[in-house]
Amino acid sequence: MRRSPSSPLPPGFTSKALGSLQRLQQGLSTLELVHTPHGHWPYRPAQFHMGKSCPLRVSVLDSSFNPPTLAHLALARSSPRGPTDQAVSASEIDYDARLLLLSVRNAEKSLVPGDATYVQRLEMMYLLSLDIGNNVAVAIIDQPTFVGKSTILHSFFQSKLASLHTPLAAGMGALHRPKLTFLLGSDTLVRVFSPKFYASEEEMTRLLQKFLSPDGQDCQIICAHRPNVTIDEEVERRALNAYRKFVDRERIHFIDISDDEQTLSSTQVRVTVAAGKDDWKRLVTDLVANYIIENGLYV
Repeated sequence: MRRSPSSPLPPGFTSKALGSLQRLQQGLSTLELVHTPHGHWPYRPAQFHMGKSCPLRVSVLDSSFNPPTLAHLALARSSPRGPTDQAVSASEIDYDARLLLLSVRNAEKSLVPGDATYVQRLEMMYLLSLDIGNNVAVAIIDQPTFVGKSTILHSFFQSKLASLHTPLAAGMGALHRPKLTFLLGSDTLVRVFSPKFYASEEEMTRLLQKFLSPDGQDCQIICAHRPNVTIDEEVERRALNAYRKFVDRERIHFIDISDDEQTLSSTQVRVTVAAGKDDWKRLVTDLVANYIIENGLYV
């Protein structure tokens, strides 16, 4: 794998990413943390030492990252949304932690010739994390559906927090399950509410009710508009009917990213690079652009 000697990847990142991928593909685990900013993640360092009794708020950006774009960056930087009838407190201005999540089994996408490998995507995700801010982790998961991802993530966080909590049990209150917010584009939201990815429409309704209900997994969705994405009108109509009630219950929130960012796509980057044009560099961060060039991706 080609890489510049000045690459900002931390020592051992590539070998750890490869080992994580192999464990996942061998069925030895369903989720692997490839990078955390410190040993106490998902807590912030100050939270860990002082104790935090309320649930951690964790955003999850799940994508193919082939490659990460400025649209991914905008979504990852987005802030939590509180109930419309309540003021958002200072503690809710931002998430406690952020997670960039790569699925090795995507409900509609698989590796094709010319794609970045999973390890290369994980490396680019790390580079993206450097532009997001503090307390961002990178992970890989073997689960195609969001409901399944949420189940695995909750199990992971339960074990992770318990292991971190043990030394400070006397000073920290009862453990709370983290509140997960999934960040996605409107095209992905349509897939989440598409019956073809479930055993039946009834099964979809049951699973999504559990996924988004406060008395279930208590997840929320923040969705960015993507007006340039073409979606079958009938599929979009059925999905809208399915998720409207969750919008009304404030389990799904819509946000606007900039006009430029909402039109960006990984496909656009790959096609433009392959065409030999240079304007693709404006679609990604400088670190990701340098990585694509240094590793000869998408040519």
